[in-house]
Amino acid sequence: MSEPAFAQLLFSDECFFHCRELTRKFPEIDNTSLVKELLPGISGGGSRRRYYIPAIYEIATAIEDHENRTLARVPGAEEAFEEFKMMQKNKVTAMLKDVPVYERWKTTHENLVRARDQELRAKREGVFTTKLLAEGHDPLDIHSAFYAFDTREELTEDGWNAIRRDVAKFVARRKNDRLEWARKSLVNDRRAVAVTVLTAHPIKANIGANAFSPSLREVASGFEPIRLVVDREDNDEVTAEDFDGVLEGVEEWVDEWRIKKRMDLLEIMVSAGAAAIADPPTEQDFSRLKLATTMFSCKTPLGLRRCEQAGGGLMCFTLLGRHSWRCRTFRRCRSSGFPWYTECLRYSKKAEEMIRQLVVAAGLDPETTTADEMDGLNARFYCQGCPKWDGLPRSWRNCAAHFQEHPFATFQGWVVVPPVDKIKIIRREIHNMADAGCRLKCSLHHHEGYESASSFQRHLRFFCRSHPESGELNFEDVLFDPLVPPQPISLDGRTSESMPPPVPPSNEISKSSHRRRRRRK
Repeated sequence: MSEPAFAQLLFSDECFFHCRELTRKFPEIDNTSLVKELLPGISGGGSRRRYYIPAIYEIATAIEDHENRTLARVPGAEEAFEEFKMMQKNKVTAMLKDVPVYERWKTTHENLVRARDQELRAKREGVFTTKLLAEGHDPLDIHSAFYAFDTREELTEDGWNAIRRDVAKFVARRKNDRLEWARKSLVNDRRAVAVTVLTAHPIKANIGANAFSPSLREVASGFEPIRLVVDREDNDEVTAEDFDGVLEGVEEWVDEWRIKKRMDLLEIMVSAGAAAIADPPTEQDFSRLKLATTMFSCKTPLGLRRCEQAGGGLMCFTLLGRHSWRCRTFRRCRSSGFPWYTECLRYSKKAEEMIRQLVVAAGLDPETTTADEMDGLNARFYCQGCPKWDGLPRSWRNCAAHFQEHPFATFQGWVVVPPVDKIKIIRREIHNMADAGCRLKCSLHHHEGYESASSFQRHLRFFCRSHPESGELNFEDVLFDPLVPPQPISLDGRTSESMPPPVPPSNEISKSSHRRRRRRK
């Protein structure tokens, strides 16, 4: 610490009150006004001042001692008391008077030191830059290296020889990082041009977020002719003309990609114990993927949460494309970049057995019924013997999600809701404002996509009514997204949000109580 800074700290109230207990009021002390007059205080805003608590009691004790000696008529006590008060007042006055002087001294000294450091730093940077430029280094790398080796000392020849080797390594590392970043940026720009070209190609019609297909960026990264243009060694930018004649065979590459990913899914099923699949699987087994009983789930928690809007964790083949798009959107789904379709999936053997009973309850053959056929049936089911969802009808995709949430071993099968009640339930689902899933669309007017129940009702109130020539919207005019199940709602308006919590069996109650008692101990 410099001498001006130390003087300012020592003789100002900053040192006196630094990290100490302060107060503005002390009613338990007699003669408060005299105590405040004889104590230095620190400003508390406006006319208020705060005082150091131990100093309050110290000065109050001294005042009380002088007053007692004065009342006892001790010779010279009154003069000593006046001298004590005068000394304390002079001390406070001197402190308040000298504080601005020391602060100006400190500020002036700091400005001089700062100017000297800047001059020394500029001189050191000039010598540093000159020596590195003489060795052939790039100014961009030199600038970052100077900050890594910056000190408040003049750069002498001995000082340079001491850091020269480390500086050379640092500059070389910075150069490699800069060139690598520039190369990645160039490749990404080229790949973006390739994606733009693919967007105008007929292959775009076969590739989408909901289809079991690679994304356009995956095509640009995996299709060899495009990759050769994107990864060529020069540093020139590419245009759409550079990809003329390159896209021949891209349709075949996409088909091969789909076949490979289907094979990967079949291998996952075989490893999980799925029956009626050859080991190793063949293309004749592809039909198994489209069955309603074939269910996958995401192994990553993030992927599972993102899939709750479109299947509740269990996904059939038609949902895998949408799930994969979501997993690729969030980099933290896996630690190593974007995952492929099959890298975060597992096959659920128990879900297959449960949905097999569901398909049988609907009067269909589980060996041949596909997920699209179950969507077309659009049936509603009751879960028998379920304490949590008793009386709550669910779509078949909701039943798949409910199977994972089923808390107890009380499952007794499924019951199909009668057609008359199913129509009433579907109408209630359309008007269920608590359902946030984007699954409804008006067939009479153009929509960009599906809407939630609340947005769909606003459309009916404001848009359809403002166009009376379109006629009244009938039940048949509502389009549904089959991949997004509705929120379960009963005939009397109860939803899964309003159902009472389940009551576990007595043995589970005793186990949970025992665990709580152990935690308390």
